Amino acid sequence: MSQWQQYSNLIQALGIPDSVRCICAVGAGGKTSLLHRLAEEYRARGRKVLLTTTTKMYLPKEYAALDRSAEEILACLERDSFVTSGTTVSEEKMGPLPLEIWKDVVRKADVVLVEADGSRRLPLKVPGAGEPVLPAECDFLIAVEGLSGIGQPLEEVCHRLEQATKLLRCPGTQTVTEKMAVQLAKRGYQRFSGSGCYFFNQADCLSEEQKNKIAKAMEGTEFVLGSLRERSYLKNLAE
Repeated sequence: MSQWQQYSNLIQALGIPDSVRCICAVGAGGKTSLLHRLAEEYRARGRKVLLTTTTKMYLPKEYAALDRSAEEILACLERDSFVTSGTTVSEEKMGPLPLEIWKDVVRKADVVLVEADGSRRLPLKVPGAGEPVLPAECDFLIAVEGLSGIGQPLEEVCHRLEQATKLLRCPGTQTVTEKMAVQLAKRGYQRFSGSGCYFFNQADCLSEEQKNKIAKAMEGTEFVLGSLRERSYLKNLAE
């Protein structure tokens, strides 16, 4: 039986050191929501936070500075302590900042949050060639996975299905188990070294038995089970 330490603060749950300045979220199942929650917590600490992407993300509803100069972005950051910035690529999505603007604004933000992967809003994913797109400045990596995929056919809940079936050695019609979800997360993203943590979102949809199965499969690896919707986060304690 696993034992858990409960947190209401995401920064603490993930164990992000105070020295970290550039945090990248990769994987699936809640990256944007996670980054917005981190932005909220860092702002509450008096930090100036820039949110952007190295791939594509949906256009922000507020605190946006799209297609702007470095000076305009920094003015928004100074005024509001938070800004989402990038380049408009469609009616729904934004892409990365131009490199010269990125270099200017990254130096002056206290914390930079980067969505560095795409998943087409599916809870599970295996990265493809060239994914994720991590900036050189990244010093903390969060691999995100949505647990709502458990109990569903793999082909309905996983981005990059072909890679996933090869990794798991199963057909796309296979029902996702807790062990499979962990395999997708660990084998998909464990090759990216450095400081970081796995975050399994939507833990509010799991039973205690299912949580224990994930803890067993993740034994020896830092991870957090959480619900961004409920602002509740669990970290497994060593038995």
